[in-house]
Amino acid sequence: MKLYMGRGMARVIDVVARRLGISPEKLEREAVEVWLRRKLALVEAEIAEILTKYGVRSVEELEKYIRRGKVAEHPAWEDLITLERLLEEKRKLSEAMRL
Repeated sequence: MKLYMGRGMARVIDVVARRLGISPEKLEREAVEVWLRRKLALVEAEIAEILTKYGVRSVEELEKYIRRGKVAEHPAWEDLITLERLLEEKRKLSEAMRL
């Protein structure tokens, strides 16, 4: 599906909104909200997978386990870095949902 249907023609969002009988603004707003919720759910699932893998509840706890030798450094350090990135992404997505 193209974003634009041709030079000077209506955007797909306008066409779909018209067919659904809603404003393009409402369709865009709802589409963004659905995308953000879906993306947040995927990120939260990845976070839960890593935490469950090591039997921890936080980044700090995982780091403590690594430093104390309770889990192997490899791949735990890589997972820790991924976890930190995912938590930052979750924060940004949650923030965007409040807009």
